[in-house]
Amino acid sequence: MGKPLASAVGVCSICGKALNAKGDCLACLLRTGLDEAAIGTKPAVLAFGDFEVEQRADGSCWELGHGAIGVTYLAADKVLRRRVALKVIEVPPAARGSQAVRDRFLREARAAAALRHPNVADVFQFGTSPDATHCYYAMELIVGETLAARVRRDGPLNAKEALRIAIQIARALTAAAAHDLIHRDLKPSNIMLTSDSEVKVIDFGLAKAITDAGGDMDLTRGEFVGTPTFASPEQFGGGSVDARSDIYALGGTLWFALTGLAPHPGKTLEEIRDRKTRNVLPVAQLIARKIPDQLVKLLRSTLAIDPGKRPASARELMEALESCRRNLTRRVGVRSEEAALRSEAFTRALTDAKARASDPASLQALFDRAAKKAAAVSKKPFKRNWAYLHTMLRLIRAYHRGEYDQVSDDALVWIIAALNYLVDPFDLIPDNTPFLGLVDDAHVVELVTDKTRRTLDAFMTWETLAR
Repeated sequence: MGKPLASAVGVCSICGKALNAKGDCLACLLRTGLDEAAIGTKPAVLAFGDFEVEQRADGSCWELGHGAIGVTYLAADKVLRRRVALKVIEVPPAARGSQAVRDRFLREARAAAALRHPNVADVFQFGTSPDATHCYYAMELIVGETLAARVRRDGPLNAKEALRIAIQIARALTAAAAHDLIHRDLKPSNIMLTSDSEVKVIDFGLAKAITDAGGDMDLTRGEFVGTPTFASPEQFGGGSVDARSDIYALGGTLWFALTGLAPHPGKTLEEIRDRKTRNVLPVAQLIARKIPDQLVKLLRSTLAIDPGKRPASARELMEALESCRRNLTRRVGVRSEEAALRSEAFTRALTDAKARASDPASLQALFDRAAKKAAAVSKKPFKRNWAYLHTMLRLIRAYHRGEYDQVSDDALVWIIAALNYLVDPFDLIPDNTPFLGLVDDAHVVELVTDKTRRTLDAFMTWETLAR
């Protein structure tokens, strides 16, 4: 009897390894299993419109903040290739099928996005997801921290710093008033402080837009819109709300900046509402912090229960805050010699500006030189007035082209003088002196900004409406 034939050994046609008794390649099976596991654990990308939420190293979505009305993510604009802050809000199921709800949301969103001001975070885009389950809000990514975070870390601010912040918030509210916009949820966590000492108000118009997205329901607390701790008393009643509610909220925010406490704290909605309607403010907190009497009086009126007893407008409040700051500065004192020297140098720039104002060719030449200079220098010395410097440039360009003439002769001369000082050797400290030269220019820009702020704000409003 002959020898039995050895059983044939199969070979994998893919990797060349030997097959097992069942004809399977263990090496390929193992490799495929690992690949499938890797694919299965890859985190899904979260995207809304043109915006893709970025992920941390562990694959989780990169959250910048998490509040009652939504989550804010770090996201990438896939079209313009820039980073943005993307707030995403879930729409209640009952409101998802309504086209009218979506249209109301987008209408409010467009109104908020039209607001352009140095103290307001730019809004790039609003939208709703195709299935109507979410609405989103893409805005400028601001490098810095909120006022709430600053106070929690460093404690209450001194009166000078708190007033500097409050004045910039009031400027933002003044610009919003020109567009009939109300914030409705102004609070320390909606106030961003940039690394350049500039204030940016975020989420402008978002509370109203979100309410519209939810139909007749609020997404956060049933009938209530806003954050109870800083909301005005009238917001608890469900009645009409106007700009004076934002004035009240600014008063509460300033109180928090000065004391580290809310003027009317409470653990429940009802407790906060009751305290706000008693008309009793814990003024002892301000006295303990040695807050000037003028500012205490202003806070009392700003936080009045009756809207009619508050400052009538954001502009009126801004002027009152600026008066408090001026009086505080007088108490602290200024370097009169430095001020006198700068005044002497700037007087020459003013004299030259009067001649340029009536000479179109000279004005065009000044604009070209100032624009080139502004593009080349660091914005750091100019801090919060950097945006106003560029507004001055745009105003002069529009005036020279005959597109804009709503500027007084005095304001025009002051603005021309600031640009003159920027490019010509009127100043006492040459620009090539390391850093100090630009600091000197920045002081002049700050001086002129304070003198012509109404003109500059009015021009920015015109720019927005002209778009």
